[in-house]
Amino acid sequence: MKPMNRAEERLLNPPPGGRIEAARAHGVDLTMLIERLRRTPEERVRDLQRAAAGLEALRGKARAGVRKRRA
Repeated sequence: MKPMNRAEERLLNPPPGGRIEAARAHGVDLTMLIERLRRTPEERVRDLQRAAAGLEALRGKARAGVRKRRA
């Protein structure tokens, strides 16, 4: 396992009374944030492009379904 840097340590063990602790208390998954931050900028862009392509495909299917119902 990769050693934690200061930011990761702070996200996993937030100081009491801080915003990070409040976010965790409200259900924010800080481990997901850490995993995203471990990726390179190129990897993050690629992931976002894949997600956008998937949403566009879903949107196209939804539009096709609406057209079929109207026909």
